[in-house]
Amino acid sequence: MPQGFHLTRGGDPSRRGLLAGGVGWLLSGPATASASTHEEPALSPADALKRLVRGNARVAHGRSIHPDSAVARRKSLTSSQHPFATVLACADSRVPPELIFDQGLGDLFVIRVAGNVVDDPILASVEYSVIHLGSPLVMVLGHERCGAVTATLEALAGKGSPHDEGTKIGALADLIAPAVRAVPSDTTDKLDAAIILNAERSAAAILTGSPPLRARAQSGSLRVVSARYDLDDGTISHLRNAPVPAGQA
Repeated sequence: MPQGFHLTRGGDPSRRGLLAGGVGWLLSGPATASASTHEEPALSPADALKRLVRGNARVAHGRSIHPDSAVARRKSLTSSQHPFATVLACADSRVPPELIFDQGLGDLFVIRVAGNVVDDPILASVEYSVIHLGSPLVMVLGHERCGAVTATLEALAGKGSPHDEGTKIGALADLIAPAVRAVPSDTTDKLDAAIILNAERSAAAILTGSPPLRARAQSGSLRVVSARYDLDDGTISHLRNAPVPAGQA
């Protein structure tokens, strides 16, 4: 058992132990060993974003090509992966990044959680995709009529669901609430404004919470953006760069 990996009384790996030792050992070992077995041409952050945007345009116009899905592609990825973009998206079943952006096997490193929020395990996953797999682009993708943001908006208005009592759903609402509260009171569509702002805040949290990713963004080798997916027409909009904090990484 790797140093730093320890079990709680219940027999489950503790969060601190996993992050400090177990997961670091588990993820970094194989990635380092296989890095030289399947190299692909590196894309710049700008080119990676263009590839996502073009793929979404194909989908929105009904011209998906479903790339990188053949048997040969699958076999080429058995020893390593080099996704050209990382997408932190909502877990909503209507928002699968691989389909939204018309990408295939090995193209995207996808992280999904209700409300596309950022906590320590989510941030660690983003860091892994960038540091160990070389992803030059991170997109936080919110979407129209997000249920998690809707629930938070209702809870803050005193209309929370009684079915949520005794669940961990409140933990999601705690992370989304700052975006909801930041929406001006005179905003016409508070839900959509909160969805957009929540994605922007998650993108900003990635850079403020990770010194290694912040350093890469400052050097220009990494770009972190936020966007909104429209359920009605399938397009991506409100594409914005996350602010890169100045000063020492």
